[in-house]
Amino acid sequence: MPTDSLKLIEALLKAHAHEGGSPPGAKPLVAISRDYGSGGREISAALAKRLVVPLYDKELLDAVIERSGADPHLMERLDEKTRGFWDSWIISMLSGENVLKENYLRHLVKVVLGILNTGDGGVLIGRGAHLILANQDVLRVRITASPETCAKRIAHWRKISQEEAVKEVNRVNEGRAKFVWDVFKKRLNDPTAFDLTINTDHLNKPDEVAELIIFAMQYRHNRNPV
Repeated sequence: MPTDSLKLIEALLKAHAHEGGSPPGAKPLVAISRDYGSGGREISAALAKRLVVPLYDKELLDAVIERSGADPHLMERLDEKTRGFWDSWIISMLSGENVLKENYLRHLVKVVLGILNTGDGGVLIGRGAHLILANQDVLRVRITASPETCAKRIAHWRKISQEEAVKEVNRVNEGRAKFVWDVFKKRLNDPTAFDLTINTDHLNKPDEVAELIIFAMQYRHNRNPV
């Protein structure tokens, strides 16, 4: 398993259970959902660098989940750290409908909530983290762009034709949407599931978009009730 995932497991196991969510003084946590070709990964990397927090992509999360599922002792220890989170999450999400078709969701939720529980902050990319963290003090951001823009970028990055890029963008985005529906029974592009949606057709510089997200985070924390 990659070294980064080992480090993440160690951090999860060191975290102390905190029923109210992230511990006092915790670093910011941001959940990013993105369209393929929207630049979401580059923006996430720039944001994590600016916030000085870890970047968690789906590959890292899947590596930890795979390890957790294969090690009953490790899963038991993760259970001890996140049991309160899991119970409250299930109550808020299921609403009488059983979406737990396999243990993957259980492991995914525990790992994501474990990251919240460490207090070390982070930027989480994909894997429905915005839904898992819906009731936590987390900014949930959707990075999108027009299909034409996404395909043009993918064609350039992967050195393929525009026609091939259009097919690839559709394939990847459909796969991401299917994952969220299959696991959470939610639509990936539901605007009410996000605090902020950014179209990168024109706002396309990762550092500038990261600044915009940070501004939204600051406003969210400092706003006065009306």
